[in-house]
Amino acid sequence: MAAPEERKVVIIERKDDATPSSGDLPTSASEEPKGTIEEITSSVRELARNLPESIGKLPGSIGAAIQQALASRDLNLTVHLSEDAMRSIEMLVQAGIFANRSEAAAYLIGEGIVAKRDLFEQVTEKIIQIEKLKSELRSLTGRA
Repeated sequence: MAAPEERKVVIIERKDDATPSSGDLPTSASEEPKGTIEEITSSVRELARNLPESIGKLPGSIGAAIQQALASRDLNLTVHLSEDAMRSIEMLVQAGIFANRSEAAAYLIGEGIVAKRDLFEQVTEKIIQIEKLKSELRSLTGRA
């Protein structure tokens, strides 16, 4: 005959709850703590609802930069990341700074573009030169 499974009890406290008394614990294996799943679900929903407001309260430009990155996202891109990059993105999500990896990645890409602004200005100048040369070549061949 197999030994009965050991049942673990998880106690979830709310801010307004005092330390649970022994009367709060289930007395038998068939008795479940009341409302714990609903309370967790409610807490997660409340956290998700309050996340944009919480981001806005982050110190200085960090909060503003995060809000701007999240507000201006309307295109999709699939990328392949290194394990280190994925771990960094996961840390930002786990810390609660971003709701998901997509938001964290969008923020980091935006910050990388800002950090390399000089490079993008040089690339833009070269693209303008290339387009001008292409136009001249098309004119030479009568395909302008």
